[in-house]
This record gives sequence, C-alpha cells and structure tokens, in this order.
Amino acid sequence: MWEAWKVQHKKTYRAAEEAMRFGIFIENVKKINRLNAENTDVKFAINKFADLTAYEFKTQQAGCGFVEKNRNFIAQHTAPVRSVGALPDAVDWRNKGAVTPVKDQGQCGSCWTFSTTGVLEGFYFINNGKLLSFSEQQIVDCDTDQDEGCNGGWPYLAVEYAAKNGLEQESDYPYTAEDGDCQYSKDKAVKVAGGYQFVTANSTDSLKSALVNGPVSVAIEADQDVFQFYSKGVISAGCGAELDHAVLAVGYQKVGVLEAFIVKNSWGASWGQDGYVYISTINKLNKNQGACGILAQPVIPTA
Repeated sequence: MWEAWKVQHKKTYRAAEEAMRFGIFIENVKKINRLNAENTDVKFAINKFADLTAYEFKTQQAGCGFVEKNRNFIAQHTAPVRSVGALPDAVDWRNKGAVTPVKDQGQCGSCWTFSTTGVLEGFYFINNGKLLSFSEQQIVDCDTDQDEGCNGGWPYLAVEYAAKNGLEQESDYPYTAEDGDCQYSKDKAVKVAGGYQFVTANSTDSLKSALVNGPVSVAIEADQDVFQFYSKGVISAGCGAELDHAVLAVGYQKVGVLEAFIVKNSWGASWGQDGYVYISTINKLNKNQGACGILAQPVIPTA
C-alpha cells in the first residue's frame, strides 16, 4: 500500500525520512480505519496527506489564520440578504456555470485568496454572464496592508482590495504558491465588485438565502482528521468552530437523507469528492455556528 501510494503521489524520500514517513502513514491508516468504523454518513480514505502528522497538516493546509473574531465589527458590516421568497430545495452554482475548476493552494496559507477569487468569479458571472478565473497570486503579492500572503488573511479584506483595484485574470498573473513582489497591472485588471458585506451569522436560512443569489465565501475549522482524510459523504461532527480555513460555498442539496452545503476547497481535485466537501446544514451544532463553524462568518460581494 505504501509503495503504491508513493508512486501515485510521486513521493520520494531520503532513507531516514522514509522510515519516519512510513511510520506516520501506518498510524494514519489506523486512524482512517477507526474513523470509518465510527461514522456512517461520511467516509475517509488515504489521500495525498497520508504522510503528514496532524500538526503538519494543520500548519501546511489549514493555517490560513487571522479570521476576524470581532463580533461588533461583523455586526456593523452585516446586512440582510436580498429576499428570495421560499427557499428552493437545492441550489448548485456549478450547474449554472458560475464556478471555475477546483484549484490547489499548495503549501501556502493562501486559502483566503482562493475563497475570495471564488466568490468574485461567481459574482462576476452572475452580473456579466461570463466566467473568468481571477488571480490569487495578485492578492497574495499586493493585498499586504492588513493581510499576510502565505501567512494568512481575511476574505472580506481581499474583496475590499479587489473592489478598489480590480483583479487580473489567472492567465495574466499566475499562481506560484509563495509570497512575491507585487506585479499588478491596472490595465489588465477587471472591475469585479463594489465592496463586501457579512451574511447574518449563525443562521442556516440566511446562508441558504445568500446561496440562492450566488456563491458565498465561508470560514471553517479544517485542521481535524475529518478534513485531512475526507473522501465523501456529509461532515456533521469531528470539527469545532475554531476558524482556520476559508472556502467557497456554492450551494446546498440533499446527500442521501442529509442536507448539506456544497463546499469548494482549494486542495486540488484529488482531495475529497473531486475537490469538494459536503458540510451539514444543521444550525444547532457548535452553539449555532454550524458544522465546522460554517455559519459563523459568511461573506458576499456587493455591487
């Protein structure tokens, strides 16, 4: 199993490190087997993170950090979502052409930029009828007044930056997975939004209402085993609300008998369900912050 996994993921190690990584791999296989025995609605499997300890996974993949905890600030910037009437049974913006293919942040704590480009790509499509892939690297390199590139940042501040400066397309400003000098070209930038607002926190119906209008940037806790080894199904337990990762909600639907938010991650298409994870819509979890805290800090662009 180890040899096949190394070939699949193109992994090579020096002898001393290989022994260590093999030991970690064995412990992770045991952990995956235990998780599958304890859960019926979600499945776990060996993936590209199987040679990482929990600490390494946390620091490399879920260490986006700096999530805004100032409730007064959030309340001041929260506005009611445009009324949608009765909520539909399901919404999936992938089917409407508003979502770009899954991207991969690599070993850079830039999840906040991918959540930002995702929500702005959807917003731009809905308002202009054209899907563009916007540059995460521009945000990493240039949005540095309060955000810190590969060391973390806030999607709402990145949306604010994009509203002021516009965003170049991925093809003009490609991703490098590391901090770099700002190479922003105003002539190539696309006007994407006017600003941002928070969606009413701790409310499943508010997030679902926002999703009827378009994709939503959300923050979650992703530094747990249920994310490291997620394969398919609906996550409703195993993570709290210590927000450390920004992702993109693109809809909601029934998965079997459970209703779940459809969430686009930035760990590549080989992770999870083709790069996506389904997170329960149950409101009462984590003191009404929802499964993995998904209801705590939703953000949308404004016109």
